Amino acid sequence: MSGKSLASLIAVIFLGVLALDSYYIVTATERAVLKRFQQIVQTDIQPDIHFKVPFVDQVVRVDARYTAYELPPQSYLTSERKPMDVSSFVIWRVQDVQRYVTVIGGGAANNSERMREIAQQRLNVRVAERLRNEFAQKTVQEVVAGRKEVLADGVRPDLVVPEVGDGSGDAPPPPVIRAEDAGELKPSEDARELLMVNVVQDLKDELLEDFGIELIDIRVKQVDWPDEVRSRVFDRMRAERARDAARHRSEGREGAEKIRAAAERERTVLLAEAYRDSELIRGDGDAESAAIYARMYNQDREFFSFYRSLQAYRHSFGEGKDLMVLAPDGEFFRYLKSPTGK
Repeated sequence: MSGKSLASLIAVIFLGVLALDSYYIVTATERAVLKRFQQIVQTDIQPDIHFKVPFVDQVVRVDARYTAYELPPQSYLTSERKPMDVSSFVIWRVQDVQRYVTVIGGGAANNSERMREIAQQRLNVRVAERLRNEFAQKTVQEVVAGRKEVLADGVRPDLVVPEVGDGSGDAPPPPVIRAEDAGELKPSEDARELLMVNVVQDLKDELLEDFGIELIDIRVKQVDWPDEVRSRVFDRMRAERARDAARHRSEGREGAEKIRAAAERERTVLLAEAYRDSELIRGDGDAESAAIYARMYNQDREFFSFYRSLQAYRHSFGEGKDLMVLAPDGEFFRYLKSPTGK
């Protein structure tokens, strides 16, 4: 290859590289700033195709989507000096691109992921500090209770918390509670919701001014006892349940004894009343029987005497094993000697 051909090839390659480096594309999920000799000359560049000075201008892109990430679990003390393990997550996005790149960028200005990691580390410190202060003013009962968001102008069912993720995708994120939308909570609203709203309101302006970050929401996912405390709490709960069970058994036994005593008393009364009624009936029957015998005796005394003697003979000689020693001419055998009894 001749020197002229080589020079032409080099010139073509240089012009191609120059043409490729003279424009850049900002996608719909990005925002960018343009730096010239490490000085920002254009900020908050919107999605489109843009031109720049080749080999001089540098484009720094940042992710403009909503980002939701979980904070490392932290242990906070409540107003009762009781430790609680708290899991939470933060939703944020880049609002002021120039400040974000200036403050967060540093040596990672060309790496969007690295800038996000640095921003989240700084957010961790600020959010943990505010949550610690808020938990220190609440009791265990207040921070454990949680209900739906209720604002001063009524229920806001449209304010939902999105699932934790990296914010990928072009679809807009679901609506969440913002500090300016939070308004004033009703007096009946639970303290846990008020805690999260207070933290958002506290940090919103500060983070925007310091880092160019818009804080969308902070959610407390879970509040639990630390491992070293949980076993003691469960032991106390088991002891309380055992105490309640013993009390219920004691009350049950007491109730059973009352029922048995009432049943026994009712049984005794019923038996006494039945015996009384039977004796009355028996007495009435004996009286009526005696009256009938008396009437029969008065109608025919001889026949009645004969009938009674036959009954006596039947009962005396019915078994055949009885032995009686009587005088033959006694009154008992008079109807055996003569049909007339004389």
